[in-house]
Amino acid sequence: MDQLTLEFSSNLKYTEFCAVVFAYIEKHLGINDDTAFKIEIALREVINNAILHGNKQDVNRKVYVKFKWNKEYLYISVKDENPDKVDFEKIGKKLENQDILSFNGRGILIMKNYMDKVEFLSTKTGTKIIMEKKI
Repeated sequence: MDQLTLEFSSNLKYTEFCAVVFAYIEKHLGINDDTAFKIEIALREVINNAILHGNKQDVNRKVYVKFKWNKEYLYISVKDENPDKVDFEKIGKKLENQDILSFNGRGILIMKNYMDKVEFLSTKTGTKIIMEKKI
């Protein structure tokens, strides 16, 4: 399994940088356009959430992105340095009505709909989201 790891400060300019890195991986793996679009949108959402909501745009806090892939799957994990425990169960209950127009939680709803599997982990050192997509 190949992998690529990125670490950067909490600045929204790095969302675009991660999309460029994904574009390279997409071409390398020959991912079809529809699947690539869904992965890129989910990637942008998870990175923006880490920067805006997790690290609150504090440039002293880092975001860690790891891309792992083989011929069948792409895995993306994104971790922020949010010291607060995130109650994903509470967020999940709010999203049960799947209100895509609601500002809060929209990114999580997009991730869940565009990726095959999404896992949310709240740790002592930050929040980590792991996404998986069959390619």
